[in-house]
Amino acid sequence: MSNKISVITVVYNDVKNIRNTMESFFLQTWEDKEYIVVDGGSTDGTAEVIKEYADRLAWWCSEKDDGIYDAMNKGILHANGDWINVLNCGDSYCSTESLKEAMTNCDPESADIIYGNSVRKQLGHTIMTEVSADTTGLNYAPIYRHGSSFVRTSVHKKYLFDLSRKKNFGYALDWYLIYTLYKKGYRFVKTNASIETYDIDGMSNHPVRSTWLNYRIVTSDGFNVKKLKKFIVSFVMAALTRGRVYRAFRKFVLETFTNTILSHVPIWTVRRSSLKMLRTKIGKGTYINRHCYIMDPNRLSIGHYSHINRMCTLDARGGLYIGDSVSVSHGVMLMTGSHDINAVNFPVNYLPIRIGDYVWIGCGAIVLQNVTIGKGAVVAAGSVVTKDVPPYCIVAGIPAKIIGKRNENLDYKCEP
Repeated sequence: MSNKISVITVVYNDVKNIRNTMESFFLQTWEDKEYIVVDGGSTDGTAEVIKEYADRLAWWCSEKDDGIYDAMNKGILHANGDWINVLNCGDSYCSTESLKEAMTNCDPESADIIYGNSVRKQLGHTIMTEVSADTTGLNYAPIYRHGSSFVRTSVHKKYLFDLSRKKNFGYALDWYLIYTLYKKGYRFVKTNASIETYDIDGMSNHPVRSTWLNYRIVTSDGFNVKKLKKFIVSFVMAALTRGRVYRAFRKFVLETFTNTILSHVPIWTVRRSSLKMLRTKIGKGTYINRHCYIMDPNRLSIGHYSHINRMCTLDARGGLYIGDSVSVSHGVMLMTGSHDINAVNFPVNYLPIRIGDYVWIGCGAIVLQNVTIGKGAVVAAGSVVTKDVPPYCIVAGIPAKIIGKRNENLDYKCEP
């Protein structure tokens, strides 16, 4: 199978963003692709920009339509690839490798729908969202962004967006399609790739209304008590999280309580239980010493039998994933946050750090955002890691470079 990707961009009167979105497609290193652009009859110069790329497009049009999902259906019917991805105007791919990583970091043959991670922009800041590989969550709500997914073309042409439901589900019609495919037993597979960068201030950024639409969709095939309970909790949380009181309370819990009070509690069982209540994932036998500074513990995940020593900084704002039997020595800083130094407003960017099993990070080392440290690797004391570290490699220096290899026959647990 060639895994040719048909990318569809839908646009109407958005001359400000159309070029950047189109260039994001053309910069993709995945060669087996085609581009379809559906313009709703723009009058602001958007169509003129699209015309500049006409000889590089598989198909495009500029004509009135019945809204965004009608436009998407037009694009789907003209797609000739094996997979369909929708890249709306104003969005872009996370990197030039996004399509390539999406296809190579999973087994497409075992999937009807492939989905991955997304990066959201909010007030100029960027934060990556790691999605779950557990598809049972689709019984209750979307678990990934529509733009960060690929639907097998043969499936999508059979199941177009149901415009007859637009009055009922509005801008959530894409979720209705996803839910329909899930309930019909189509195969959803997560790929280890970050695909779409999107602006959170889009047309669907209405948490309370979205929660209501989600519930209507997941009960469109019948009432369910468990779904009702989850809806009530989600609805209340969506309403509360938009208030200042909640934001102040959240800041207190994730900052003052976690790092001023909890980090000084001498009993690990108490600290562990409290962190788990804050949605930190902590595996069996894992131990976090006192006096560690943790940012956003709800985005921290640590496997089994790992040991985090004193005075470490665990910045999980962009997602911090630590494997099994990992030893993090005193004073290590794992930093997922950074800034765009060339942007006028100096925005904050958050990207994840992933640390494999059996990794040892020496005293005072710093690991920066968007770095993966492979299984069994060693980071020497005082090093600054700015790039991925291959499995079983020993790195040292500023910036860290490979200085040796480690024995690959490892079998131990890091216990306090």
